[in-house]
Amino acid sequence: MTPLRFSDRIITDERLFVGVPQSGYVTLAQLLDRFDGVERSIVVVNRTDPDPVLNMLADTFGEGAVDVTDGSLAGDGGTGSGRAGARSDLAGSRSGGVADVAGGAGLSAERLTMRSADAGEGPVIDADALRRNDAVPFDGDDPEAVENLALLVEGDEVVAGSTLGELGDAVLFVNSDLYVTGTRTLADVDLPSVIRGLDDTTFTLRGYPESNRQKLLLITVSRFIERVAWTAGDGTLRSSFQRLSRIDDEVGTRRVYESVADAGVDTHLYGVPDDLPRGLDAVVHGGDGPDFTNSWFVVYRPPEGPHSVGDDAGTDLVRGVEGGVGLLAVESEPRVWRGTWTFDAARVRAMNRYIERNL
Repeated sequence: MTPLRFSDRIITDERLFVGVPQSGYVTLAQLLDRFDGVERSIVVVNRTDPDPVLNMLADTFGEGAVDVTDGSLAGDGGTGSGRAGARSDLAGSRSGGVADVAGGAGLSAERLTMRSADAGEGPVIDADALRRNDAVPFDGDDPEAVENLALLVEGDEVVAGSTLGELGDAVLFVNSDLYVTGTRTLADVDLPSVIRGLDDTTFTLRGYPESNRQKLLLITVSRFIERVAWTAGDGTLRSSFQRLSRIDDEVGTRRVYESVADAGVDTHLYGVPDDLPRGLDAVVHGGDGPDFTNSWFVVYRPPEGPHSVGDDAGTDLVRGVEGGVGLLAVESEPRVWRGTWTFDAARVRAMNRYIERNL
């Protein structure tokens, strides 16, 4: 039997730095492997922004997890004339629909990519279906008037939509300094519909210098979960930093965790104890195993535990406050992160339970 190893117990200001036994039979990487990912694609409709913007969008969402293609919008009223009728059956029972350019067959995420790459044609999106989809910012009568609309597609269903402008403000045209310096505060953090719709998608993202923006998606989702905890004002937040010195080195990060702890959230911080944060009302957990050095997690557990919240929650912020939300990523090779984020109660519970018991 492998003996349990304990780190030293060190006093920081008000709270204890706690070392707890590590389990030898499972890792956070193995836990992540148990989560099945959902395949989704992004279609940019009637794009007028230049190619570099599309390239930035494709780069932001990483390798293999989310394919980004161009498409067009068609509907009634003289636009897309003969094709609109062929799509009516597809759109009738869904909140949003994607149709084959040549007819009414459903188009999967894989076929969307193949058609764009091999046939030189983008998919055609049914405008009538989009009007009935609350997650898509389109309610007009003229499909031709729509420009630069990014749609998140799962199978042959449109599940979310955001403008390129919204995605630009959130991730495309910003850098991590906004968060490191605290220029973008917790109250300013919001996720466009397309990013919110990526929950339960397994992603692979690269850090600098391989990519200047992919890691920003992790930072943005992390800040959203921190905002959930801050808004709740109770429950438990567990966050990893690889090296604990980052908390004091990054002014914005320090302010976030002061705000979260001061709001009444039971706050737990994890990482290599190279320099412990001082004067922070949080429990600090240190270690040097792979779960400490190679993981990125932010997990919020509400006081009554993770549970499913229906669509009547109103917003994803409320959904997270009431039911819980978590992000888990592992560094599979230097500066390459594989992970997922989720509102799913079972997954949030599994993340929280593993971290609580083993780190």
